[in-house]
Amino acid sequence: MKATLKTFFIIGFILLSLLIDSHGQTIIEGRVYNKKNNQNLVGANIFLENTSFGASTDTSGKFIITVNGLETGHYTLHVNYMGFHDHERKLLIRQGDKLSLKLPLKESFLYMDQIVVTGTKTERILKDSPVTTMVIKGEKISESGASDVSELLGEVTGITIDESARFGSSVDLQGFDSNHILFMVDGMQLIGRLNGQMDISQIPISRIERIEVVKGATSSLYGSQAMGGVVNIITKKSTKNLDITSDIKTGSYNRYDGNISLGLPVGNWAANLVLGTRRFGGFDLDESTEVQEGRSFIKYDAGLNINGKLSRNSTLSFQGSWFDEEQKRVLNAFFEEKTQNKRTAFKLQTDVDSLWTMFFRASVDYSRYNHSYSEVVRSSGYIKNSDPTKDELLRGELLLSKKIFPHNIDFGYSYEIEKIESIRIEQQQKKSQLHNLFMQDEYKPVNWLSILAGGRYDMHSIYGNQFSPKISLMLVPKSNRRLRVSYGHGFRAPSFKELYLKLYVGDVNLWVLGNPDLKPENSKAFNIDYEVWNSRNYHVRANLFYNRISDLIDDIRIPSDDGSLNYTYINFASAQTWGGECDLHYFPGDMVELSFGYSYLDSYEETSGKPLSGKAKHRGQAGAIISLPYNIKFNIRAVYTGEKTDRLIDDESGQVSEEIPIEDYFIYNLNISAALPLGLRIYGGGRNLSDYVNKTWGPMPGREWYLGLSYSY
Repeated sequence: MKATLKTFFIIGFILLSLLIDSHGQTIIEGRVYNKKNNQNLVGANIFLENTSFGASTDTSGKFIITVNGLETGHYTLHVNYMGFHDHERKLLIRQGDKLSLKLPLKESFLYMDQIVVTGTKTERILKDSPVTTMVIKGEKISESGASDVSELLGEVTGITIDESARFGSSVDLQGFDSNHILFMVDGMQLIGRLNGQMDISQIPISRIERIEVVKGATSSLYGSQAMGGVVNIITKKSTKNLDITSDIKTGSYNRYDGNISLGLPVGNWAANLVLGTRRFGGFDLDESTEVQEGRSFIKYDAGLNINGKLSRNSTLSFQGSWFDEEQKRVLNAFFEEKTQNKRTAFKLQTDVDSLWTMFFRASVDYSRYNHSYSEVVRSSGYIKNSDPTKDELLRGELLLSKKIFPHNIDFGYSYEIEKIESIRIEQQQKKSQLHNLFMQDEYKPVNWLSILAGGRYDMHSIYGNQFSPKISLMLVPKSNRRLRVSYGHGFRAPSFKELYLKLYVGDVNLWVLGNPDLKPENSKAFNIDYEVWNSRNYHVRANLFYNRISDLIDDIRIPSDDGSLNYTYINFASAQTWGGECDLHYFPGDMVELSFGYSYLDSYEETSGKPLSGKAKHRGQAGAIISLPYNIKFNIRAVYTGEKTDRLIDDESGQVSEEIPIEDYFIYNLNISAALPLGLRIYGGGRNLSDYVNKTWGPMPGREWYLGLSYSY
């Protein structure tokens, strides 16, 4: 009997304790959402200051916090989410209360908490990356009205876009042209250079989430072609929500752009498919001649992204893309040129976290690019001559990352096989193999200092071995200030055509011959960068740079016994580029965003002491985004390019025969957009409103108007 009473007493005491404890609980529940569009924010962090109580939001943006044992009083609830301003709410907490909250977050104009990958190959928060990285955000891309990457990058401080009637749009960074810049999509190298230039106008805006730009020598991570910097285009990833977007734009010069994107979740997996087409009717700057300066084109592209979890700590992703274009341009009364480009690429990648407290990544990617240039008789369609080229690149990479406080060590190995087939090179095909090892260590002896040191060792079957070191320092004098200093070596290996070209042009009795004894170009680069910001209304960055390049590859005329014009490639020139850039983004209020930028570039060849051809010393940009009620936005931008000089080479002597000054000019662009019901958005505007044209520089079309309609579900 006593045992039974004792048992009932214990059970009663436990129940009473639970009842009392339950009565003392405080429940805080609510929803976190985007103040701008009312969308749920998944994964937002919520916590009570100076306590251990907190939670995160689920897929519906909701959370529940159960609070026990706190004395009655006022407490501060904190909410934070990447890309949004932190939110604070003062709460009176009493035992037994239940609080239901609505917590709207306001988007931050400055994405200093953005995750970036290009500067170190592993994920870093933008403000904490020791390598200076410029990010062009997705919202800015959609508000620009641009059709391709070249139109977008042309408005960025320190980036110059050069147009070519034959080779498309190319990029210039710190005095380096596209020949010395590595272009990637999701970390996968873009192939298909023509005359050393990469036509970035082939890449549509519709697939892009953001663009990361690292300026200066980055060969310590990426090897050849990253001598002047890296442009990494990050495409939109799949999400676990059904997502449908489409866009149609029409405009001057018979322009038509259209794309559709479909995001579909399937269990733990998600897929995103993008289809697009772009058409342009070309343009003629001088109707008194038969020559057509601007090419007409039709471009088709498709992209597929699939990602999902293999296990709790591992993921698998697949990216595939396809591109097909045809360009045409009238050469004279009898002939027109026809260019066809086709690109296929895919990448398979797996990430494993917490593998022996280590991050592991393995990837394999393959790219194929077919290019064909033909001269066609306009009257009959007969192909006078054709110049097909096929490039292939197969690449595998392993990456290991381990944190051993205060070190963060990354180590990697990759293997590449590159092939080219062309009637312009000896034996019409060449193949190379590359093994490389890279390692870097980010060392943080104190909270206000990071030291990133590393290097890459290349073992190439043609140009031999190459070591590229780099060191970067980041000082954090205050939480919103960063000083970065870096020094690194870069190189560019000679291309297959520079090594093995064997081209004869019968019309002018011209031979152009490759040189298999060419050495890689080398550079030494120094950068210093300082930035300061306030997450609510401004960001300022200033950058100084210096580059010294040796063994530049150029063509030179060589003697001949039969009177023909003979040219080959040699390493002979050295050059220097130096200058500075500054950027300011200012938000005087919720309705206005202002941006200003200026860059100065000085460059010269050491042998002649003359500035490098086609490099403008001064360049600037300014812009304003004005947001009005009913989601109406005005986006106004202006770009200034200073005077520069182009040079003509005499065929007989091989020397500069004439220097042509190209006047400075302004380009003005405008985009206006407004939200409509049912997820629709209408936009329109104009590009090159100043109607600037110049047949020597470019060429580029005159004033262009456009109108578009987009849909998002």
